Amino acid sequence: MAEIVIYIGDSGCGKSTSLRNLDPKKTVIISPNGKSLPFPKGTEYEIGVNRIATSELDDIQPTIQVINDDFKDVDVIVIEDFTHYFTARILDPTFLSRNKGNEAFQRWNEFGASVFQTVFSKAEIWRDNLIIVILHHTEVKENGSIGFKTSGKLLDKLVDPPSYVNYVLHGVVEDTDEGTRYMIQTVKDGSRDAKAPAGCFTEKRVYNDMAKILNRIREYKSGAVQAHFIE
Repeated sequence: MAEIVIYIGDSGCGKSTSLRNLDPKKTVIISPNGKSLPFPKGTEYEIGVNRIATSELDDIQPTIQVINDDFKDVDVIVIEDFTHYFTARILDPTFLSRNKGNEAFQRWNEFGASVFQTVFSKAEIWRDNLIIVILHHTEVKENGSIGFKTSGKLLDKLVDPPSYVNYVLHGVVEDTDEGTRYMIQTVKDGSRDAKAPAGCFTEKRVYNDMAKILNRIREYKSGAVQAHFIE
């Protein structure tokens, strides 16, 4: 079974930058657009090779399936700017035109089904060594917490994507006397949603480096490291 890691946070918190140390020979990034990645020269991702650009939500699942089946050296797939796939669907003229009667309700059911099919419906049949990282924006929930942006209450009720995964990481920007630090929160606090299996991480916040985080997750799953429990 593939592992799904959701990394949520406001724009500018370092979600894309966290990918900088992943091995581009073992990583494929699926992007909703062809904008440049915030990496220094030498970290190469090329459209059509290890980076795929598509704005269609329904393209994600079959793309992952091909990588799972035919590209065994790839062990990380990143869905960058997952929120933008939601926006592209909701602003599509066909979606907007279905705004009356049963069609208005049905379009949201279909949207929820598409989100579920992207990753969450197939993870159990994909390779055990595959990790899928979803980068996504946040919103303030009804209970006041900051969590996964769903673009509507119906998706929260129909799918609730975080409920399908073991890891929800939350980007945090800290202002310290030494300057700005980009961190990732691993457990829920009074306002930010986050979670990880008990004992996986040694700290409530870790540095914004997805390569190190995924290494830690692999070590934890294999039992190669002793679990540490956060107080």
